[in-house]
Amino acid sequence: MSDPLPSENHPPSWEGHHVKTDTETALREAMERACDYRGDVTIHLKTGEQVLGYVFDRQEGTPHPHIKMYVANQSDPFMVSYRDITEVEFSGEDTAFGRSWEDWANKWQKPQMN
Repeated sequence: MSDPLPSENHPPSWEGHHVKTDTETALREAMERACDYRGDVTIHLKTGEQVLGYVFDRQEGTPHPHIKMYVANQSDPFMVSYRDITEVEFSGEDTAFGRSWEDWANKWQKPQMN
């Protein structure tokens, strides 16, 4: 898969990327990107299991760093400990790619027609 070319307003999308979390730095960077990503990610665990969902929170400054995810068919958020993660896959569509804050703000500044 080729990466979209970055532009002045839109950096390349992470959609389709796989990130190994074999160092603490790689893990922290992957978790930051996963939390900022506007699509589902697949978290690969040391047990061989995979968790697919939307990452909405990360807690790094705690004794047990973790992320929280919304997972399909579960009403409560799912928590994953950093120590259990081996890989992060940006598997869902990047729904914000190609859109900027300015685009969103302009849309909502225009009068809404009923």
